[in-house]
Amino acid sequence: MNVTNNPFSEEEFNVFQQLLAPLDERQLAWVAGYLAALSVRAPGDRTSLPEEHPDSNGTLQSTPAKKLTILYGSRTGNGANLAKIALRMAVEQGVEATLKNMEDYPVKSLEQEECLLVIVSTHGDGEPPFQAKTVYDFLHGKRAPGLSRLEYAVFALGDSSYFHFCKTGKEFDSRLAELGARRLRPVQLSDVDIKPEDESWLKEFFGQLKGEPAAAPVRQAGFKLAKALKGTAAGSVLKSNALGRGPANPASYNRKNPLQAQVFEKINLHGRGSDRTTLHIELQTEGLTYLPGDSAGIIPVNSEQLTDEVLAVTGLQAGEKVEVNGVQSELREALQRHLEIGKLTPDQIGKLIALIPDEEPVSLSSPDGAVATRSDTKTGLAKLTENPSALQEYLYGRDIVDLLTDFPVKLTAAQLTGLLKPLQPRYYSIASSPNAFPGEVHLTVALVGYEKNGRNKRGTCTGFLSDVTTDDETVPVFIESNPHFRLPDDPSTPIIMIGAGTGIAPYRAFVQERELTPGAGKSWLIFGNRHFETEFLYQTEWQNYLKSGALTRMDVAFSRDGAQPVYVQHRMLENAKELYDWIAMGAQVYICGDMRKMAADVQQALSTILQQEGGLSAGQAQEELDLMQRERRLQLDVY
Repeated sequence: MNVTNNPFSEEEFNVFQQLLAPLDERQLAWVAGYLAALSVRAPGDRTSLPEEHPDSNGTLQSTPAKKLTILYGSRTGNGANLAKIALRMAVEQGVEATLKNMEDYPVKSLEQEECLLVIVSTHGDGEPPFQAKTVYDFLHGKRAPGLSRLEYAVFALGDSSYFHFCKTGKEFDSRLAELGARRLRPVQLSDVDIKPEDESWLKEFFGQLKGEPAAAPVRQAGFKLAKALKGTAAGSVLKSNALGRGPANPASYNRKNPLQAQVFEKINLHGRGSDRTTLHIELQTEGLTYLPGDSAGIIPVNSEQLTDEVLAVTGLQAGEKVEVNGVQSELREALQRHLEIGKLTPDQIGKLIALIPDEEPVSLSSPDGAVATRSDTKTGLAKLTENPSALQEYLYGRDIVDLLTDFPVKLTAAQLTGLLKPLQPRYYSIASSPNAFPGEVHLTVALVGYEKNGRNKRGTCTGFLSDVTTDDETVPVFIESNPHFRLPDDPSTPIIMIGAGTGIAPYRAFVQERELTPGAGKSWLIFGNRHFETEFLYQTEWQNYLKSGALTRMDVAFSRDGAQPVYVQHRMLENAKELYDWIAMGAQVYICGDMRKMAADVQQALSTILQQEGGLSAGQAQEELDLMQRERRLQLDVY
């Protein structure tokens, strides 16, 4: 195709091609005609369409002439990919729509919006992702305008294994209504994987925009939403109506169809005498492409021991046939490979209560010989849900075996599989540069092991990776793009890398990449762990990088080696002037590690440094940190 005279930037043209890719000849012809008609209309001209009206159920129908803005905010690529698919659906349905990233959205434009589809995720402990924070804060602030001319709907992304499931989406939904906007559809709460009801919600939403009754079937789009998400390459993340930086993987390798990667190296990085284990794992991954900063998604297999324990506590037969996600298999296969049996989520308590019949007087025995009636079990579970903090404490570290031991309920195989969630991938920051190690992905994995409720337990995925050998065994892997954790576009830009424990992984990739990049700028690594002798991860490599100049400076903090704990934030404050000077000359700052403690402490240390060395107030320092994040001079990869 000759695109020499096209009026688009390269990124805009890539988006244009992405939008057209799934369309067949009939749909392309329709789009061509639609665009041709738009090009000859007079400025401001709009086709006359039916007026707004309620349907027979009282549901408000949108005025079809209104323009739709799809506004998304998500830390990962999931929200961006869903927003892109929603835009495709809008095009297919003939709805005039624009796609915008909350991160770059001018908040004062909200007053001019006519119709909004908000797609937003929840991050951390019920917080909005940083990409949505500016819009979120504006809406919840004193300067928020009245929005009585606005119609909207909210599609919330979340994970019900967390207590604040879809909290940010719910808050967007309620706040827009408080400001006078008219809700077109109840907020959609989407749990991890896109399900048929999510697709139906979007179809009905676009049907409303066209003036169709909400319950009426909407003309089928040219693709299934789940299929489109499956085929979306990890790395094709939209930003400001353009594809984000990062290579696309072949559509054949993704979360639904991962690459079976052979393990050809597995090393314990801890020294002799350590009471913990961190593995360095090397996978052979020909066919996958990624950038430094991306993550690898690993799809684990539950252990045989835990699978046996689930079968024992339920009394069900391993060979019983069940259906999970439309696929039939034996119960053992489903438990081991398709269902989450290693952890509990808050909503499972309510689901279990609903499975207990009200009638008496059946007695249920738990494996330890205790006997409880149905009403005892139901009452105990109900009391647990009355106190959120007690429920959170109970769920922590427990699994389905613990739950059914503590609260015996006789379940059928179908009820058990319906109670359990789909087995989810676990994500690990990639610890290698694709240029330094072509065809390979390196991981840094801390093994999880603990005792709870009288049982020894392991992390689902870390246990799986620990058991995998290098003898022709494979690991299901795919790439999860992380466009918000990238090396600077200008390689001469200095970088400051701050991390603890396995948070060092992406910095290994960064330094490997910078070593191969001509004209790379200075780099400073601040790393923390418990003990110098046993837990200085990749120590020899860092020493070699310091000698070669690939790494300019390294400061370390080992918290258990001295009389008083010393963490990375202490090293930062000890070197406040030098850090401030680096930041002042344009250095990009990276934080990787624990979200709840380490990342918060590091950000507080940065604020203190800006106040101490830059003469800023606490409020000004926070504004500067927010600006640094918006400008990608401060980037976080926290978990």
